[in-house]
Amino acid sequence: MEEKKRPEAESVPDGNKNSVSEESFIKNPEADTEGIVDFMHEEIRKRPVNRKRLLRRAQETMVVAVVFGVVSCVVFALFLPVINNLQYPGPGEETAKNMSLPEEKPSEELSPQELVENERNREASEEREWIRKELDDILDEKIVGVEQQKRISASLQELAQKSAGMIAQVSVIKSDRGWFNDAYEDRNTVSGLVTKKDGSSIYILVQGRRISEAKRIMVTFSGGAEAEAQVAGTDDITGFSVLSVPVSAVPAESRGLIQEASLGSSAGSIITGAPVIALGSPTGTAGSVIYGNVTGADENLEIRDNDLSRITTDIYGSTDATGVLINLDGAVVGVLDMRHKDGNIPNMLCAIGISELRPVLRRMENGGTKAYLGISGIDVSEAISQANNIPVGVWVTHVEEDSPAMDAGIQKGDVIVGFGKADILHMAGLVVQLETAEPGQDAILRIYRQNGENFEEVKMIVSLQ
Repeated sequence: MEEKKRPEAESVPDGNKNSVSEESFIKNPEADTEGIVDFMHEEIRKRPVNRKRLLRRAQETMVVAVVFGVVSCVVFALFLPVINNLQYPGPGEETAKNMSLPEEKPSEELSPQELVENERNREASEEREWIRKELDDILDEKIVGVEQQKRISASLQELAQKSAGMIAQVSVIKSDRGWFNDAYEDRNTVSGLVTKKDGSSIYILVQGRRISEAKRIMVTFSGGAEAEAQVAGTDDITGFSVLSVPVSAVPAESRGLIQEASLGSSAGSIITGAPVIALGSPTGTAGSVIYGNVTGADENLEIRDNDLSRITTDIYGSTDATGVLINLDGAVVGVLDMRHKDGNIPNMLCAIGISELRPVLRRMENGGTKAYLGISGIDVSEAISQANNIPVGVWVTHVEEDSPAMDAGIQKGDVIVGFGKADILHMAGLVVQLETAEPGQDAILRIYRQNGENFEEVKMIVSLQ
């Protein structure tokens, strides 16, 4: 069989060899593909590079790029204010123009003390924030639930019942005669406070004026045990007395129910605004109980030779009330004494602060007698001294007639600064010196007396009574 010969390529101009070859390939699909590929590679190598065309296209590309960049800048500049107004409406442009970054300053290294102080301030701030949140949560509740109110009431009742053992009912028995001249005994009952309980005696604090002219005094303790009492000590100036009952006079099974009172603090900064419970006879009836709050405790009662303070409350009671005020720890903070009630609100309970009454109480328990000077005074604190150029001590506001103070020449307006070797800085210090002194003792008082614009020191010998 004869071998088929490949048709020869037609003679064509040089510039169209490639197209003729492709046409021949299409017409003759059985042509040798490898030969055609070699032919095309050879033709490509022979074709020259058109440098002018390349340069022209590069120039055109650069011109298009420049024009695009210029157009982009113009569009950005035109539309930037519009975009800013959309994102930041209002007078924001002026703020942006005036905004500047603060200059950086080299940081100063904090000392350990400053670090500790900063930490304390941070903790205090967090504590205040926590307290504020707690108060907000409480105020958000607005109304205490019934169950909460039940628990609160039950707790107060339980505290009052546990404290009942410190209250004793004192019955004052007097002789009297009726319409037909018949003799009989008049019995008046007030509430007292068990202040001390030792192996031999039980002591009860009571208002002294309530037991005056008594023929007999009977005390009824918690549990119902009754025994006759004797007067252990009396302080006519404060108007209080202490009774004593022999322990042997109380049945053994009842002694454990008698509770010695726990004495708390009556400082105004501690109890003002605090809740208290009135026990004894706050309504005038034995065994009554009232709850309330302290409204004030800083008022000084200018009782001669004493530094007593008055406690006021929002508790509505009897003008004849007797008993005590206790705090929520069960400690006594005041002894009811309506002699010092406010005339504008006569039924609001008031009391004598226990802190100032304590030295008087202890002296009466021991049967002691307080030395009598005969002055009333107020404290001259450091702040008052600096503001008014007055010596620190006790400013005499009143001198009792025919008193040792008047006999020694002490006058209203004098400032007592010393008692014997002790410096006197306040009325409480002077009271302590009088409590420890003996009636009939001579005492040297250092006093500053005003002479023109200045104060001159004067020493006086006072014969205490």
